[in-house]
Amino acid sequence: MNRVILFDLGSQDPEGAEQFYAKVFDWNIGKPNWDYWPVTTGSSDLPGIDGGISRAPKDVAQRVQITIQVKSIDEIISKAVENGAKQDTDKMDFGDFFLAYLYDPQGIRFGLIQYKS
Repeated sequence: MNRVILFDLGSQDPEGAEQFYAKVFDWNIGKPNWDYWPVTTGSSDLPGIDGGISRAPKDVAQRVQITIQVKSIDEIISKAVENGAKQDTDKMDFGDFFLAYLYDPQGIRFGLIQYKS
């Protein structure tokens, strides 16, 4: 648990990013959902992680962000804040999972995800 399970390439032009990564790296880019395009980077029997491309808000710089799967999102948010993190979003409920975003004490944004099952 507490493993990095995906990356997110935040872009002002996600359609352009989609074309670039598909052409250069032969990544399989899925259909968007909630302005998020899922990315499969290779065979599941090889090391590595998959992720996605998202539409970054206009006031947010282009970025690469990781998401960490946790057992208890509330516990980890509390522990992170106690250790200097700043919460960027409240815990969001997406049906099958909870998601939240924080900034570490150095200002690096990261995501937390807790699957419900």
